[in-house]
Amino acid sequence: MYRSTIVLFALLLSVPIGRGAQGDFVGVRGRDFIAPDGQVLKLRGVNLGFWLEPEAYPMGIKPDYRPSQFFDLFANLVGPDEARRFWKDYQDSFITRDDIQYTKKLGLNSVRLPFNYRLFADEYYLGSRQQRGFELLDRAIAWCREAGLYVVLDMHCAPGTQAGWSTDDGYLQPWLFADNSEESRRQMIDIWVSIAKHYANEPTVLGYDLMGEPIHQYCDTARFNARLEPFYKRLVAAIREVDPQHIIFLEGAFWARNFDVFGPPFDPKLAYTTHLYNSTDQYTSFEYYLAFGKKYNVPVWLGEFGETEAVWVGQMRRACEDNHIGWCLWSIKKMDDNHTLLQITPPEDFAKIQKFLDVSFSSLEDKVKAAPAYAVVSAALKQYLANCHFQQCTPSKYYLEALGLNDAAAGR
Repeated sequence: MYRSTIVLFALLLSVPIGRGAQGDFVGVRGRDFIAPDGQVLKLRGVNLGFWLEPEAYPMGIKPDYRPSQFFDLFANLVGPDEARRFWKDYQDSFITRDDIQYTKKLGLNSVRLPFNYRLFADEYYLGSRQQRGFELLDRAIAWCREAGLYVVLDMHCAPGTQAGWSTDDGYLQPWLFADNSEESRRQMIDIWVSIAKHYANEPTVLGYDLMGEPIHQYCDTARFNARLEPFYKRLVAAIREVDPQHIIFLEGAFWARNFDVFGPPFDPKLAYTTHLYNSTDQYTSFEYYLAFGKKYNVPVWLGEFGETEAVWVGQMRRACEDNHIGWCLWSIKKMDDNHTLLQITPPEDFAKIQKFLDVSFSSLEDKVKAAPAYAVVSAALKQYLANCHFQQCTPSKYYLEALGLNDAAAGR
């Protein structure tokens, strides 16, 4: 009886969730996303950033640190067992059902959910080898299904390093595209196939954003850029063997801005994704992406924008809505920063952690002497977890008007 129960449970875990029929899924028609009722779906959303791929700068920590280093940073100060518990509790606290309900009440219709591939891999991540990927995604998708929000799943941090920035938990180069990185490419394909198989029948999932901001501009771009779309084709072909229904989002090179890497669409359900935070650098002209969408008659999606003046954010939002382009703000929640929807109050003494992590020490003795006391750090981390909860966050008025959102309707 006991063995049969285990076998049955294992089989249940392998079954795709949801019961969607083909007509229940969002599709594409020309430059538009099309809802299951046949109407044009104008995506208005927010990123659930920093939750399943925590980054340093929203916590006021030096941005050079990669997410996979965070466990060591805190373990140095409170020990590995407590650091492990902190990150487990963080995953259970940072985004909850209340955050999703608030997102819907604001008038948004979608979220982008960035995640680190290590949640699906047998690798140490935030102090654990526990593969919590499906547990955490299933939970969030269930909340979004209840609220009536669509979800775009975003592999923000891919095996091997797709970008070469600390934000993608990567190394110095976009090694995913190097000659010696077939193992990482294979791992990425395997993870996406497992995700696509799991959600193949889930209409709440709008689609898959395959990798975040691949290939930075300081590497051998001529060589690596030429390998981006061929790998996308390989990855999409593998996904389509288990999931023919969901939209697949492709990001350009160089912070998702360079669409010159793309030729004609190679799949009938593709959308192309850019990220814009200003209008001063190469490949940031709105007209550039508008022209691409018109040339190939495909949807273009602004998967990330924000973190700048509200006037610019409002202008970009209106430009998107006037030109068949959906948008998704970065990001829902940050500490002590109004460039967001919800502000996290800094805990007392958290600045002592930030200051310590911002210094390079010449010796172990100096580092040990400078470390804030265990009791101080432990209390600050516990308070941070409490302050992350929706009820403790403060709605930021900075973007609400620019985004055309109704905070009063959300009951805050």
